Amino acid sequence: MNISKKVLALVLSLVMLVGCFSSTAFAIEDTYIPSIIIPGVFQSETKYYEDNVATDAEPPFFMDSTVEIVGMALTDALIPISKLLVTQEDKDNQAARAVADILGEALVEKNRCDENGQFIHDVRATKYNDSFADLSDYDREYILDQVPLQNYVDIAGEENLYFFSYASFGNMIGTAQELYEFIQFVKEDSGSDKVNIVPISQGGSVANALMQIYADNNRSVAEDINRIVYVVPALDGSILIGEIYQYGLIDDAELYTTMLPSLMGEEDMIGYLINIVLRVMPNANVNSILDTVVQTLMYDYMRYSTLMWGLCPSGNYPACREMYLMDDGLEEIRRQTDWFYNAQCNRYKNIENAIKDGVEVFDIVDYNVPLYQLVDSWDDVNADGIIQLDSASMGAFSYGVDIQLGPDYVATHNNCEDPQNHNHTDPNGIVDACTGLLPETTFYFYNQNHEKTASNDVIMKLACALLTDNNFTSVHSYPDKFPQFNACRNSKGILNDIKKMKEMDKSDLTAEEIALIDDAIAQVEAVLENTNVDSKAYTEAENNFYAVREQIQNRNADSKENTAYLDFSVLLTHLFQVLSDFLYKYFGGLGFSEM
Repeated sequence: MNISKKVLALVLSLVMLVGCFSSTAFAIEDTYIPSIIIPGVFQSETKYYEDNVATDAEPPFFMDSTVEIVGMALTDALIPISKLLVTQEDKDNQAARAVADILGEALVEKNRCDENGQFIHDVRATKYNDSFADLSDYDREYILDQVPLQNYVDIAGEENLYFFSYASFGNMIGTAQELYEFIQFVKEDSGSDKVNIVPISQGGSVANALMQIYADNNRSVAEDINRIVYVVPALDGSILIGEIYQYGLIDDAELYTTMLPSLMGEEDMIGYLINIVLRVMPNANVNSILDTVVQTLMYDYMRYSTLMWGLCPSGNYPACREMYLMDDGLEEIRRQTDWFYNAQCNRYKNIENAIKDGVEVFDIVDYNVPLYQLVDSWDDVNADGIIQLDSASMGAFSYGVDIQLGPDYVATHNNCEDPQNHNHTDPNGIVDACTGLLPETTFYFYNQNHEKTASNDVIMKLACALLTDNNFTSVHSYPDKFPQFNACRNSKGILNDIKKMKEMDKSDLTAEEIALIDDAIAQVEAVLENTNVDSKAYTEAENNFYAVREQIQNRNADSKENTAYLDFSVLLTHLFQVLSDFLYKYFGGLGFSEM
């Protein structure tokens, strides 16, 4: 009997001990550091207020109604533009100034700032002074639409996600100071000693300012921050902004050929049609209008927005400062932009100091997409369409889009911690990751467009893993699941379409059709399980899914009419493209009257 009691006591003790260890392990795994999203340009919900009441004006520009804009154009621009078209001469630059004034009034007037860098009108970003768990359904849906981190919410819990919002045309120092205070609020609200921050795109420039605030206050970033996970950050601005500020828009070669199609989509006929229509005016007048628009927008509006100055690369700032900020009355704007320029120049030092004090810093970068064709150097750098590689990657070197480093390439420096044993080779041979500041913790996504970053489920899963897994410390941690060099995959759209397909009424479908749908969905979902992107397999699964969807949707419809329309649209686009290219090839930028 005594032996039985002893055995029973031993078993109970072991059970309790195992249970104790299990609950302890669970508690550790279930304790997550709260994460603050610092979104990119126009990712924060902003509203325009009149008499302290939010209006229905559409952000981010809060443009007047189409009727009002047309009325403004008819009143202010119809006569000078008509004179230009009739005489083929823009006397005293009247048409150019009229167009510039209308665009300025329509696009940026309501976001205009004063000589102190503060909004003149009542523009406010929606503030979320609660965790994701305590927000309204509308706010939660909005945030996840901007930054799809549902995986993070599922793992770390809704109570550990916070969203810092700001108006992108506003004040840099004020925004950074507000972020500094928001971090203190999140620590108190969550009961956590530290937070993670996730600066995205323009949020990277805000993070530059934040880290300089810590330096100015003689505080270590490590006192408040555990991990920084940069996502396509504008750490040294965007060449698109810097060169537009300094030089204006592109020359005739792109203006009359590729600029508008690249902005509107090469499959959209409108871009090519505008290329042709532009020729109703002489070339000099077209360029004069564009130059006047840029100058008007800069002098009357953009030079007062210190957050927009934060997107000017450090290499462009000194010249742009001399061009736009030396007038009397701009002393305060100049003081603020000089302060940020210093923070921008100190970005590497501030990051290295944070790491030295114990902050873990990661970077997720898109590359091998040319800049939008707005500035002359659009094809001189490697980029993601908006942010150049050097800015987002903290200095990684590349000759340009689709240009391999080659056997004669010699690196100027190597930041790898262990060059003998670490492999940071770009399988595409385009980027030297070792020249970036943090080759051990920087991840690259080949052919990924900046604007589609949030649509890449792998990037979102990677960010989530970096925010929730303490064992994920470098690019060497999970090379099979999250390799340092990965590829683009814009899956947000197809995930939504799969959801709709699953929810559709299938009562009138045959068993064979239902099986076809199920197989197509299963193929896509199987490919999406692989976070080491197989671009070919994903494309095949995507094409198959949409082919099946079209087959189901059109099974009882006469698709010949749709096909004919599609063919006509494609044909028309091709014709406009051919005509646009022909005109430039044989006449350059000349208008019809000059030909």
